[in-house]
Amino acid sequence: MSLPGLSHPSVLVPRPLRTELGRYPLLSRLSTPGIGRLALLAPSGYGKTTLLAQHARALERPLLWLSLTVSDSEVEFFLSSLRRAVSLLLGGSAPEREATPERTVDALATAVLERHADLPVYIDRTELLSRPTGQLLTLFLEPLWASRVIFSGVAMDALPLARWTAAGEVTVLGSADLAFSGPETDAFLQARDAPAELRATVTPLEGWPAGVSLAASGAQTTFEPADLMREALNVLPASLRDLLPDLSVLSEWHDDVVQALGLQLPAGWLDSLRRAGLPLTPLGRGWFRPHGLLLSTLDAELRRHAARFRDLHARQARRLADSDPLRALHHAGQARELPLILELAATVLPRLKDGREFALMHATLQTLDVPDPPPWWREYRAVARLEVGEVAAGEQELRDLHAQGLTTALGFTALTLLATRRGDAREQLRLAELGLALFPPDETRSLALQRAVALISLGQVHEGLDVCEAAAAQARQRNGPLEEAAALTMGQYAYQMLGRWDERRRAVERADALLEEQRQQVRRVPLLNILADEALYAGDTAGAARSVAQALRIAESQNPVMVAQVLLSRAQIEVADRDLNGAAGSVQQALDCIRRMDLTVLEPFALLARFELCTYLGQADAAEEAFGQAAARLAAQGSQSLLPFYAALRAWAQQDWEAARQGFLEATHRISRSHPARAELYLMELRRREGPLGPADADRARELCRTVAVTTLTLDEHALAPLARALTDLQPDHPLSALLGRAAPPPLPASGPPAPERHAAERPAAVTAALHVRVLGALGAAAGDRPVRLTLAKSAEVLVWLAWHGAGSSAEIMNDLWSGSRERRHHEYFRVAVRKLRASLVQAAGWSFDPVPYDGQRYRLHPDVQVRLDARTFVTLIGEGRVEEALALYLGEPLPGLEGDWAQDLREQLRSAMLAAVLDAANTPGEAALAGLRRAAQLEPTDEAVNLALIEALLPDRPRDALGAFRTYARHLRAQLDEDVPGAVVRRLKARGLPLT
Repeated sequence: MSLPGLSHPSVLVPRPLRTELGRYPLLSRLSTPGIGRLALLAPSGYGKTTLLAQHARALERPLLWLSLTVSDSEVEFFLSSLRRAVSLLLGGSAPEREATPERTVDALATAVLERHADLPVYIDRTELLSRPTGQLLTLFLEPLWASRVIFSGVAMDALPLARWTAAGEVTVLGSADLAFSGPETDAFLQARDAPAELRATVTPLEGWPAGVSLAASGAQTTFEPADLMREALNVLPASLRDLLPDLSVLSEWHDDVVQALGLQLPAGWLDSLRRAGLPLTPLGRGWFRPHGLLLSTLDAELRRHAARFRDLHARQARRLADSDPLRALHHAGQARELPLILELAATVLPRLKDGREFALMHATLQTLDVPDPPPWWREYRAVARLEVGEVAAGEQELRDLHAQGLTTALGFTALTLLATRRGDAREQLRLAELGLALFPPDETRSLALQRAVALISLGQVHEGLDVCEAAAAQARQRNGPLEEAAALTMGQYAYQMLGRWDERRRAVERADALLEEQRQQVRRVPLLNILADEALYAGDTAGAARSVAQALRIAESQNPVMVAQVLLSRAQIEVADRDLNGAAGSVQQALDCIRRMDLTVLEPFALLARFELCTYLGQADAAEEAFGQAAARLAAQGSQSLLPFYAALRAWAQQDWEAARQGFLEATHRISRSHPARAELYLMELRRREGPLGPADADRARELCRTVAVTTLTLDEHALAPLARALTDLQPDHPLSALLGRAAPPPLPASGPPAPERHAAERPAAVTAALHVRVLGALGAAAGDRPVRLTLAKSAEVLVWLAWHGAGSSAEIMNDLWSGSRERRHHEYFRVAVRKLRASLVQAAGWSFDPVPYDGQRYRLHPDVQVRLDARTFVTLIGEGRVEEALALYLGEPLPGLEGDWAQDLREQLRSAMLAAVLDAANTPGEAALAGLRRAAQLEPTDEAVNLALIEALLPDRPRDALGAFRTYARHLRAQLDEDVPGAVVRRLKARGLPLT
């Protein structure tokens, strides 16, 4: 809240503390020329805000400062905060709000650049950003990268820090950089008149600035932050100390706010707290920000008095209701005041929904306890669940409301979208028309467009297109760019169904331009995906890849429903680039996403993409399985338009030439971006087999290549290579000549047409017989330098079992992998796992022999395969006493993800061998032994013997490190096992001189 006549504290550079330590070496690093962006990333208490403020004050020039608050996770509040910061910089004026948040931050950045081309920017407390507000901040800063921008926070998850770091665009300073050095600790203690003996006592704090400060204020160094804070508070007079928990409901402190809340604190209370050395950051004009640790300590104390806790949070909720309703809602939730919660939620939830801030809406609703919530609350909760991936729960809640006749236009729109995602056009139409009949037009514009899409899907294409074109025209007249873009996006589907590809492209380009102008990146995702497809068919693979990468980046962070569709487009691009392993991975990711998000309408597309890949790679069983599943899904959806082309491909792979001919003939009459052209090329190849082709055929094929670029025919090259040779003989510059020499078509059996002669350039490369199997820290395998893609988990387990045991009967292997089961279904599953293992190995290595032969009694890996199992190498190295080399192989838990008794036994054998070797090596003191103990403690952080050995090895010469190792051990025990360090261990270490209290 901004009090009358005062600037908001979030945009003011904090003032110096009375005994603030100048961090001159760090200030010098922050001022290093050539560094445009810096990030101070460290836990609470490392002086990030203090350092940031010191640097800002030293500049003595215009700058932009923004200290974020909890409410800045919401778009509307963040925009207000950013406008305040820009307004202060520009002397009290800032651009007004634009139609969209993205346009608003654009306008703010432009206004700043007009006055300050080189502006220092400081963003504090970045952990309080949400993904949407983090993206808005990134968008605001894009034009300002010529300026120096410094971020600070406990976390920066909402910013693209990883991308900036990878590009070398940001320098990150962590806790090790921000900790007090020895001289800085001495200088700080001296400035606080601390006794000399305190220097040795604070050494175990490892330069933690907040801990040193609290210790200097008189708190005992128990090394637990909360204990330090309580001890610092307890030096205050009781008349003040007893009232302090009331302040925990305020994130920023000011006398006027305290009075507005009705708190009865003694006069001069803020001065008393500052003199006591409590961590308060002065923000100027009487404002102070308490450290998070101080607030959490006071909050814990206030919670012991339930009635007071609820009363104060209710007061704070009412105080913030107008200025910050989201934050007010949080306080109302803490107060458990149901009427107030409902009143505030009725304001907050529609705003979050309109801004598509579904993750924040979902998180907010999860924190609120509302028994027997009203229908509108349940409706918003259901919509949030649908959009964050909790599809089953969200749908059930909407269905329940619908059955009770309690659904509003919001719920109808959500149910209609759900039907769309499942490919149920009839249900989509029914719900859209019912909603249009029940609710006024200003609430049902989305439903009108959903009705149009349903009509298009059901074959009433022209009627649906008329609705979309009328909606786009009306939006243009109203100057509604977002509504026009939505109508064009729906209308492009009709152009697609009519095969009017140029009109479709123009509609998509217009919609994308409108959304780009409005900076609506989330809504651009489906359009970017379509434009990527267009670029791919035009032969611009690089342009397609750029569009897909951009779409995927946005979808993964803000629009998860679109991720699967973008992944399928990425798979097409990977096929064009001949990265078939990458394409298979993208298809699998898409299928996982489809099933997780219940996007039934997309599943046949993903399955058919898998079918094509498996067919090309000669994986007949997998191809047949994918085709059968896709056909069943399409039949259930009442959609058969895709099947003729893929059925023809299947018949071709089975050398059923007549069935292939009929299927391709039918496919040439179906409307599709690529299938008719591809089908016609296959038919031309069949004609070639019956007699010579002529110039007219070459010309027609050239024309077809203008419809689909040759780069998109990768999966057809085996079948169409003879055609390409024939056409190249007729026209040496024929575009299909690009297919020649890219891959050798597999020989056909004698029963089929003669196989084309294989050119020398097409001979397969030499194969490798080395197989590396990895089980330490991760499961994986590689044939030479080529990774083996093990798509079935049980195939991986069979491979590991054989690599460890050498050979085994089906009964022995099944006994381990299926816990002794003899059920027929498990036996069949075992056979599938072995078959897929063989296929994966052959695909990766190119072996002509069966890599997993069966001699009638036992399975084994082929004797020509040189198996190198890291676990075997590890055991050998341990046996030879080469512990350091063995530990370099031991990258983590052995056999991760394998749960059978045999795997657990082997895991324990390897773990015990590692620990025993490390502990044995520790009997010979030295750096190598210490390194081994440290590594073992990282791998087994709760193992008593290893941690005790490490602490005792460090204690004589490095007592500080020993104490740090003890604290790390204690923290892992508490976090992983909810246990404390055993008393016997504590007593033993204290007796040996470890300074424990």
